[in-house]
Amino acid sequence: MNLKKKTFDIPFIGYDYGKDNKWNFDVLIGQFGNPVIGIQIKNNVEQYSADPEAYLQFHTVLNQVVAIIGENHIVQKVDIFSKQKYTAEKSNAFLQQKYSDHFEGRMFKTIDTILLFTDMVDQNTKKTKYNFSEKAYKILRDKCLKIFMLLSQNECDPKFLKEKDFEHYLSGILSMNFTQTPSFDNIKATHEHLIIGDRFVKTISFVDVEKIELPSEIETYSYLGGNSSASETAVDNFSFINELDDYKTIVYNQIISIPHQASKQRELEKKKKKHEGVANNSPSNAIVAEEIEELLHHIALDGQLIVDAHFSISYSTDTLDKLEETQSLIE
Repeated sequence: MNLKKKTFDIPFIGYDYGKDNKWNFDVLIGQFGNPVIGIQIKNNVEQYSADPEAYLQFHTVLNQVVAIIGENHIVQKVDIFSKQKYTAEKSNAFLQQKYSDHFEGRMFKTIDTILLFTDMVDQNTKKTKYNFSEKAYKILRDKCLKIFMLLSQNECDPKFLKEKDFEHYLSGILSMNFTQTPSFDNIKATHEHLIIGDRFVKTISFVDVEKIELPSEIETYSYLGGNSSASETAVDNFSFINELDDYKTIVYNQIISIPHQASKQRELEKKKKKHEGVANNSPSNAIVAEEIEELLHHIALDGQLIVDAHFSISYSTDTLDKLEETQSLIE
């Protein structure tokens, strides 16, 4: 098996430091000159809260975040599930020290959630992919400050990312190993997965654009199910991720790109007419035309946004068998 050799380039070129501009955050600069601002948040819905209203409220807050950042921007939400070894905290109290020592070396799970905001970059054009302007840069910063206020008001405990935070997350994702002292290793690519050092890494995309399998509406939570009295308990749609055991690191990635709305609506109108014209040849064309019509109706009625989205999970394991077993559990 011969794989084409490619140079691995990190798609970031530096930082614009907040201390030089009297901001309380640093800005990561992408490879095309696009600024990236990050906010770490805490999901205030407890894992076993079983409160449908709490799930709805958190979902509403995220919808408001997307509405604030607006068109011509990209929102990325990254949830990082990692396993760490517990290190006993030093204490002068004898009983407290013995209690901490009892858990020394045990594995525990951590969950970090970060939101990243940047301007749209047109990677399809052969010309300039991104045109920097001070006006657009200030608009992005102002919008992120508004989002920070919104998150604070809703008890999401937001914290702007600085250089050390960006470096921690970037190095952790590159090595798929989140430790205090990151170490980088060789990366080997196969047709099915990556091998980074002694870890096996794979990415699973949640949306197959070739198949019409998505429901028109997805609830913000699901029910536990089963035959017990707790069957009607509200749970997160992705609660299964935290129940997986054989992973080292899981990165749940959600990207929402908000294009210019007027041009996107015109594009959808053309696409609808195209599918209507060949609806007699294939039933799927009629379905697509009907779904576009329904989408345009909701846009006009409720002011909904047209977005491009990507959802995926990247995960690492110690062995190839665990990699395949974890894939089966996720899918």
